[in-house]
Amino acid sequence: MIKILFLGFIYIGVLIAQINTESMRKETVVEGFENTLGFEFGFEKSDREVMDITGEYRVDHFLTGGLHSFLIINYDNGYEKEPSGKNTIKNKGFGHFRMTKNISSNLYIEFFSQFGFNDFLLMKNRKLYGSGLRYKVIVNDRLNAFIGIGGMKENEKYSLKTENFKSLFRSTNYFTWNINLSKNATLNNTVYYQLDTSMPKDHRVLYDGDLDIELNEKFTFTFTLNYRYDNDPHGTLGKTYIQVSNGFKFNF
Repeated sequence: MIKILFLGFIYIGVLIAQINTESMRKETVVEGFENTLGFEFGFEKSDREVMDITGEYRVDHFLTGGLHSFLIINYDNGYEKEPSGKNTIKNKGFGHFRMTKNISSNLYIEFFSQFGFNDFLLMKNRKLYGSGLRYKVIVNDRLNAFIGIGGMKENEKYSLKTENFKSLFRSTNYFTWNINLSKNATLNNTVYYQLDTSMPKDHRVLYDGDLDIELNEKFTFTFTLNYRYDNDPHGTLGKTYIQVSNGFKFNF
């Protein structure tokens, strides 16, 4: 019955645009702190093109009682190619804090908050906070799958003459599945459907895919693909948004 309820909600919500927090999770629990430092080199395209480099730091804290919290700080510096041939600097970044606590063997409760900005999407800043439930659908040696639902309060400021501020309460949902391709390679997939509950015509569909290849216990090679379709984009941005990047992560 719970599985049916969660599957029903998968079509009615929104999650955090452009930031795949699902790929940030760590299911393997080791009590204590864990730090990760990563760098990526990427290419983005909508109606413009951007080459960028990203730095990210995260710290996780695990407790044996089932409580997991993590903080991520991310900064991205990019160069946008103008039609005239001139390049301009574009910056984006975010900070994300999340706590997850299991309330049964398959069900978890979550609380999260976030701040971000994105010059490429004309976003001066974005602040949000919310909570939700996460349900474990399948977990085995080959495949892990989860569904999540919840709600969040969101405030956005844009560098636009009109529609430069939005304050919304959104429902949130996602479906994620992680495939262990081999002993050291994992493919992480997440699908989001985003809907402004006050304006149903304003909807977005996102896919985020991450291929992680562990080179050893400390280093991991990463390849990321992000795709976004926005039926009602802000400003002069196109309806589609694609980001491809690769890099490495160092765990310590």
